[in-house]
Formats: sequence, C-alpha cells, structure tokens
Amino acid sequence: MPRRIRHCVECPKCHTRYLIGASPYDNGSYLMSSVIGDSEVHTLYCACGRPAVTSRWEELPTYAVSNGAYGRGYGPPEEVVRDNRKEN
Repeated sequence: MPRRIRHCVECPKCHTRYLIGASPYDNGSYLMSSVIGDSEVHTLYCACGRPAVTSRWEELPTYAVSNGAYGRGYGPPEEVVRDNRKEN
C-alpha cells in the first residue's frame, strides 16, 4: 500500500489520526493552529465525544499515511502509522 509521510495529530480518546492542513474534517472534527511566542500550537477538536474532545500539540510527529486516509484527511492507526525514521 503506497504511503505518504505527513505530520499528524491523534485524538487521545478515539485514537483517530488527523493530517495537518486537511481541517475541517468530514466527520465533524477540526484543527485550529495558532502562534504563541515562537511556537505554533495545534488544538484538535475531535467529534468523538460530546462536548468535543480537545488536545494540544507543539511538536508534531510524522506518520506514514495510506492513500485512503490521505484522501479523507484522517484515519485509524492501521492506516496512519507512526514513522520511526530519524529526521536529519
């Protein structure tokens, strides 16, 4: 299965992984990005809970993303797999 390497965030409740830049997502979730000081902070509002589950990231891990998940902008851990290669 061809994969693309992308930065993603993961909902701590349902473990759905969301691609940065694909928000809003068709499942009702969305990602907000803002600059605070010298850092860019990403806040995910996942639709898996009511009210929405929120989580924040300053550092974004990379994931290998299947074509299906890339098309949707999100996917389960089986389709969006943590990339363990070292970055230079």
